[in-house]
Amino acid sequence: MMKNYLYSLGLFVTAIGSFNGIAQETIRISTGEYPPVYSEKLPGNGKILHIVRQAFAQMDVKVEYGFFPWSRTLELAKNNVWDATCCWGLTPERSQYFSYTDEVTTREYVFYHLKSYPFDWHSVDDLTGIEIGITYNYSYGHKLDSAVSAGKLLAEYASSDEINFRKLLGGRIKVFPIDRKLGSQLLSSLFKPAEVPLLTYHPKPIVLTTVGLMVSKTSKQVDYIIETFNEGLKRYKASGEYDRYIAELERSENKINQ
Repeated sequence: MMKNYLYSLGLFVTAIGSFNGIAQETIRISTGEYPPVYSEKLPGNGKILHIVRQAFAQMDVKVEYGFFPWSRTLELAKNNVWDATCCWGLTPERSQYFSYTDEVTTREYVFYHLKSYPFDWHSVDDLTGIEIGITYNYSYGHKLDSAVSAGKLLAEYASSDEINFRKLLGGRIKVFPIDRKLGSQLLSSLFKPAEVPLLTYHPKPIVLTTVGLMVSKTSKQVDYIIETFNEGLKRYKASGEYDRYIAELERSENKINQ
C-alpha cells in the first residue's frame, strides 16, 4: 500500500513539474497596432516584435502576441491577464507597477512640423502658445510630459500617431512629437507621396528613451520572464542578428529631412 502511494505521489509531482514546464514554454505579450512598427498584419508582426520573439527563441521560449487598444495592453499586463506588454519607455508612473527588461531599442523623439511653419525651439518654455499634437498614453520625456500635465502647453490629444500627422498636415496643430524613425516610416507607408515632402522635423531631440518589455511586479513569473528575456536578448545580440535587423531598419528609413 505504501509503495503504491509513494509511486502515485511521484507521478503527481512529475506531472506538476511537466505542467509548469509547459506553462513557461509560451510567454503571452499584450501589444497594440502601431504600423509600420507593430501590427498583427505585418510579417513577423513587425521588426521590433520579431526581435522580441527571436530573443525568447534563444531560450527555447515561444511568444504569443495579443493586439489590443494601447491603454488596455497596460491593464492586461498590470493585472496579469497577459504575462508582459511590449514595448514601452521607462517612466516613473509605469515603474510603480512594472519591472523592465533590458532595452530592445532606443527612440529619439523630435518635433515634426510643416516646412511652411518656421518652427524653432531650445527649451520647453519656447513651446508656450503652440498647438502640440499628443497621442494618448504615450510618454515624451519627463520635461514635456510634466509641462503638458501641468497645463502649461496647448496639448491637442488624438488616439493615434496617424491622426496627429493628419491634423498636422491639415493645420489643426503646429507640431507633433514622435520617434524620428517611426515618424518617417509612418509618413512613407500611410500617406500620399505628395504629402510627405510637406513635412520635416526639428533636429533638436526632445528626449532619447530606451524601450523594453514590461512585466507586472505582482506577477509570480516576473523574475523568470525578465531574466529569460535579458539572457535571450544577450545571446541574440552576440549572434549578430540583432545588429542586422537594426541595420535593416536604418536602410528602410525615408530621409525626408534632406
